[in-house]
Amino acid sequence: MVLVAAFLGWLFDGFEIGLFPVVARPALLSLLGTGGDAAVGWWMGCITACFSLGAAAGGMLFGWLGDRIGRVRAMAVSILTYSLFTGLSYFAQTPAHLGVLRFVGALGMGGEWSLGVALVMECWPEKWRPALAGAIGAAANVG
Repeated sequence: MVLVAAFLGWLFDGFEIGLFPVVARPALLSLLGTGGDAAVGWWMGCITACFSLGAAAGGMLFGWLGDRIGRVRAMAVSILTYSLFTGLSYFAQTPAHLGVLRFVGALGMGGEWSLGVALVMECWPEKWRPALAGAIGAAANVG
């Protein structure tokens, strides 16, 4: 069950990562009102950087939290964070607001990545761990 949860988590994360660039241009054009392609490109770069930094920080933050309150509880908090702030992105009023929401949502995503792999590694025999880590990582590409 842990393996399925981790795989599906990474799969949906990959889907969301792939979907955002599709919707980002129209969303940014709507949020900016003016500015054209140059402004959209600049903001897309900023928001992508926010997302990447959030995912990296989330792995560390939720890894630490998992050591304190347990990996399953920390995983639940990370999924809630990711889901809530990704959903709230719909209500962003400015590109900067969207960047902040993407950053916080990515904290949860990064936590889900690190905690999911850690949980699987704790539950499966050592000989299977390298292959399972690869399969979980590949799930993002499937999504």
